Amino acid sequence: MEEKVENQGDSPVVSAEQPVQNGLAENIGVTTDLHSNLDIQRPLEFTWQKVLTKFLVLEFALVPIAIFLIDLFDLPNSGSLAGQLLGEDSWVASTVYGMLSTVPLLALFVLSEVCGPYWKPFRNLRELVMTKLMPIMRGIPIWGLLLISVGAGFGEEWLFRGFLQQLVKSWLGTDVESWPAVFIVALLFGACHALSKAYFVVTFVIGLYFGYLVELTGSVLPAAFSHAGYDFVALVYLTILDKKLRRQEEVAEVVGDVESGTQETASVG
Repeated sequence: MEEKVENQGDSPVVSAEQPVQNGLAENIGVTTDLHSNLDIQRPLEFTWQKVLTKFLVLEFALVPIAIFLIDLFDLPNSGSLAGQLLGEDSWVASTVYGMLSTVPLLALFVLSEVCGPYWKPFRNLRELVMTKLMPIMRGIPIWGLLLISVGAGFGEEWLFRGFLQQLVKSWLGTDVESWPAVFIVALLFGACHALSKAYFVVTFVIGLYFGYLVELTGSVLPAAFSHAGYDFVALVYLTILDKKLRRQEEVAEVVGDVESGTQETASVG
């Protein structure tokens, strides 16, 4: 039942359903547009364990699929898992390359966070991630985020760079530079991640970077390590940010209730 306080003299009419004011909320740094979308709840049947399982099955399943396709099309190093991953590099060299090649990606991520508030595409991209992806992943522990990242790094790189990039190169012929294959596969990589135009552009550029790594090192492993490392750092950061924003949202709700109650009291008085 809607409760109203009637106007007494010059006092304003206040409804119990009046929207929460933004005064104090703005003072604690709450972005209401983003926070209004953060209360998206994961369906009850999807616990974090089930979400984690689905992610892991999806990502790690790409590895045997890629291996099967490499053998099916008789691409270089078919039948040799070490050859597909390492090329002519050693495990140590590939691991070091992978760790070092994560740095530019993390720099890009930091830049996107710094420029995000001032550049609409980055701002929209962050809102998309925070309102669509992070609610699904709430509750997944750090080790789960690590497993998802490793699965994405190895599964996607083995499929896109280990198989597709080599397949396109074989179709184009040995006389053609490798860049057309890198470009085509990066487009496919971006298209598979095209949650928005901005997300497509970002993943396309990252796909070019991973493709370049594979061509530079002759190994899939550096790209897989770089992909996994970037995903892990980004997921941990976004998980922490999601928790912080949700706490701020709770504070904003309390502040709104206090302001609403104060206004009702003032109007009655």
